[in-house]
Amino acid sequence: MQSDPAHEPGSPEGMTSRDVNDRSELARYISGTHVFPADREALMKQAQAENAPDTVLALLRAIPDRTYDNLQDVAEQLGLTS
Repeated sequence: MQSDPAHEPGSPEGMTSRDVNDRSELARYISGTHVFPADREALMKQAQAENAPDTVLALLRAIPDRTYDNLQDVAEQLGLTS
């Protein structure tokens, strides 16, 4: 089995360490909340209420304005899944 030279050890296959970090940061500010299902605006409000850093807010601004069922749905939209 050949390893992917772009794959970083400790990261799920198909994800960079930055992807993992971005997903973790998203989870920290919007996961486990009563906000889902939510659209982009609701997710932005939740993240702002939790004092999310600009990097998280920028990720949320980048997603299309539609309803998301959960964190996985948001992560998939951002390409932060393995």
